[in-house]
Amino acid sequence: MATRRQLFFQDKLNIIKENEGGMKHVDAVKKYGLSQSAIATFLKKRKQIEEAVNSNEINPQRKRQEVATNGNIDAVVYSILTNTEYKEEEPFKAVNV
Repeated sequence: MATRRQLFFQDKLNIIKENEGGMKHVDAVKKYGLSQSAIATFLKKRKQIEEAVNSNEINPQRKRQEVATNGNIDAVVYSILTNTEYKEEEPFKAVNV
């Protein structure tokens, strides 16, 4: 059984382009050591992968497309800690239900 691998977006795009160039799924499986379902998933998500690589939003050397929803997380955590510091109640007190 093959181990689980994550490829860079650029590698996924290369697999898609080779498939468009005539490479069969079986040949891609042997060349990259991936499962047929992984190759099929890349082809199914072709549009998303191409947009991710071609846009300047993410680096093609990334493996996942997920981006942070709040880019300024340090400031948010700091504000939470400083705002709860001066309250009389305990901020993280457990409540019995």
